[in-house]
Amino acid sequence: MKRYLLIAIAALCVGFAGQATAKEVDMSKLTCKEVGAMPPARIAGVAMWMSGYVHGKAGNTMVDSEAAHANAEKIAAYCKSNASATLTSAVEAVFKK
Repeated sequence: MKRYLLIAIAALCVGFAGQATAKEVDMSKLTCKEVGAMPPARIAGVAMWMSGYVHGKAGNTMVDSEAAHANAEKIAAYCKSNASATLTSAVEAVFKK
């Protein structure tokens, strides 16, 4: 488990290193198409942010890495067929099912 945490932290550092020089991003307006055009490390950072946001709203402090990966796959599949959808609407659509 510690190994995965270190890998996740490293991915965040790489993903957000480029973000430090970029402009701020309104996560509520970020589209699936925009996320799909990002480098993999930045996508991982966005996915982690979204997971934290959703869990924070639900008051859930637990992380299930297998469930998180499965949820990311569901959202990615939704985004492939709905490129103009916002990431937040994709999350809502996937979890309302």
